[in-house]
Formats: sequence, C-alpha cells, structure tokens
Amino acid sequence: MSFAIKAMCRHGELVHRRKTSEAALKKAREMSRTGCYDIHIITPEGRDYASSEFGDLPRTPVTPQSARTDRSHRSPTR
Repeated sequence: MSFAIKAMCRHGELVHRRKTSEAALKKAREMSRTGCYDIHIITPEGRDYASSEFGDLPRTPVTPQSARTDRSHRSPTR
C-alpha cells in the first residue's frame, strides 16, 4: 500500500509514491516549494486530498516511547 502524490509542474503532471502519510506530506511540501501546483495526495484506499485538506489526512499512529533513564549511551563530558 502506498500514497500517491500528484501535482502539475512546468513540464506536465508528476506522480510520486510514498509508504506513509508523513512521507507523502513531506514530498508534497517539497513539490510545492519547487513550483508545482494543484497538489493532491491519494490514500491507499483511494481518497483524494487536495492541498487545502492536507490537515485532514490520516497520520500514521506513533507509539509513545518511554523516557531513557540509562545514561550509559551518552558521550562523556570533559
């Protein structure tokens, strides 16, 4: 399953694919900065999100990580 990012650029339509919604949003922002327009993200289920709807795009759930109390991984201070 992948997310498709579609946009119009000066040479025509571009389509990129990414595995997560976060990666798709990152690519969409990158395409916008380079001058692309009419940017859409299509979910694996087929839902088409226009750039004005990117805030509604479902995000990949993040698992909370416990705070590290083990200091053995820190570099020594001098």
